[in-house]
Amino acid sequence: MRIKMLFLHSLRIMSVLLASTLLAGCWSPWPSSKGVDISDTSPETSVASNPSPGQETIIFEEPAVSQPEEIHHPAQTVIHDPKKIPRVAIIIDDMGYHPAIGRGLLNLDLELSFAFLPHAPFSGQLNDLAVQKGRDILVHIPMEAQASKWDPGPGALYLKTPPEKQLKILQEDLAAIPNAIGTNNHMGSKFTANRPAMHRVLAEIKKQGLFFIDSYTTGKTKGLDEAKKMGMKTNRRDIFLDNDQNRKKICRQLGKLISKAQKNGQAIAIGHPYRATLDALRSCGDKLQSVEIVPVHLLVK
Repeated sequence: MRIKMLFLHSLRIMSVLLASTLLAGCWSPWPSSKGVDISDTSPETSVASNPSPGQETIIFEEPAVSQPEEIHHPAQTVIHDPKKIPRVAIIIDDMGYHPAIGRGLLNLDLELSFAFLPHAPFSGQLNDLAVQKGRDILVHIPMEAQASKWDPGPGALYLKTPPEKQLKILQEDLAAIPNAIGTNNHMGSKFTANRPAMHRVLAEIKKQGLFFIDSYTTGKTKGLDEAKKMGMKTNRRDIFLDNDQNRKKICRQLGKLISKAQKNGQAIAIGHPYRATLDALRSCGDKLQSVEIVPVHLLVK
């Protein structure tokens, strides 16, 4: 009898310990800024699970675009004068999460441009710092991805949404980043492939006096072409720097960016607030001495 009672008592203790462990490990599917200091030196926890050691997984990110699609839509045609220094713009997307890394990127002595997710918890604070630094600020407009499992996050535009509702959401997105001078798309492999939908979105962007950079998340995008037809200031992304979160590989991508700029006179890259990206820009900055890093607004026409 005594043995049985001891056994039951042990089971109760184990149950309490298990419940405590589970409660301690609970997390919300949406990041929160509550109790987090933007000056913290460690990156914020992502909603994605099981990131590789040393990597940060940016919230809501769509899978990398395959390189073969690069050939489908040429970038802006530029007549390059070989006597002039090639120009490159580097846009840091997905700003508003991982505040410590975002702050580190903003503090680099490089003329980077920054695209802020409109409803991210740290967009306001980091946007203020970007204004202080005199950086180009873009609204990183969330748009529907081809696969429904990829969530663009708050303020996303979906094809199934009625046009009048789309317009309201877009206006709220743009209003959330009041210092923006331009826009680009976050995800959007499905949405940007729909010309009527992109026309509606671009019409409002143009109305508000903003330019549009096509992030080029699909070879089927209509964004750049439609913006040109509408007489907007526009361009497209040429290189993704950090599909692979590895400092050495990001440095190699910077080399490709430079080569493209030397060939065409200019090129636009997109990176993200990853620790590896910050480290690469710090350690491989000498690679960029052969080109001029400029705000992205100088490369739209």
